[in-house]
Amino acid sequence: MTTPATGIGPFDLTGRVALITGASRGIGRAIAIALAHAGASIAAMSRTASDNESLVAEIGPEHAIAISGDVNSRADNERAVAETVAHFGHLDIYVPVAGTNRRKKIVDVTEDDYDFVVGTNLRGLYFGCQAATKAMTPADGSARAISGKIITVGSLASVQGVAPGMSAYAASKGGVALLTKALAVELAPHNIQANCIAPGFILTDLNRNFIGVEPRKTWVLSRIPAGRFGAPVDVSPTAVFLAGGASDFVTGQVIAVDGGFLAGSDWNQGA
Repeated sequence: MTTPATGIGPFDLTGRVALITGASRGIGRAIAIALAHAGASIAAMSRTASDNESLVAEIGPEHAIAISGDVNSRADNERAVAETVAHFGHLDIYVPVAGTNRRKKIVDVTEDDYDFVVGTNLRGLYFGCQAATKAMTPADGSARAISGKIITVGSLASVQGVAPGMSAYAASKGGVALLTKALAVELAPHNIQANCIAPGFILTDLNRNFIGVEPRKTWVLSRIPAGRFGAPVDVSPTAVFLAGGASDFVTGQVIAVDGGFLAGSDWNQGA
């Protein structure tokens, strides 16, 4: 089976170019490797290009480059897109994964806390999507021959409050989900699809010390029907689907990869 527009398999990313932020570790790294295995060339952005040296080495320097830049900087986002296009010739897939959090009760959140979390998770992502959209949209405003893809990374907090201490994070991730839907509507005439992956409780270096210790660990696991935490590799196949021709008629969606948490978060209570 092939897609009519490209003549290649619906999960084959051969010839496509992806720019990924936050690709040096965790979910971003898993997505970068999965897209590369599907055939895509990868531009990996992080604050320090050297953070992605091992990723570039694993994928192969002929198919991957590391770009230094801070997603909080509009200029850095624009430069990352420009460097990607200069090196590979075009941009087809944009995956802004970089994100952060400061867990505090709302009465304790400072302006610096709010600006740091929302600036990284939403403002930085917004201007990254803006730069990527400019590069992916044909100059005459027509539809692309081969679909373009924007794949944002939200959270369970994109759709529910989840837990105390998440107000700034939820504000940012809720914004990511609605921004993705707005992009889907605006960019559809250009054959660019925008979708959001909402990972559940995924064990990464960033959150291992928060969700992986008792008593929080038992509390969380009791609310995941799958009975386990996710791993970054549980998220990456969804990104491959959303990056290729298989998802050309899928846009504006928030897709949870959460082991069933949102489907029945209290499923094990009183059993």
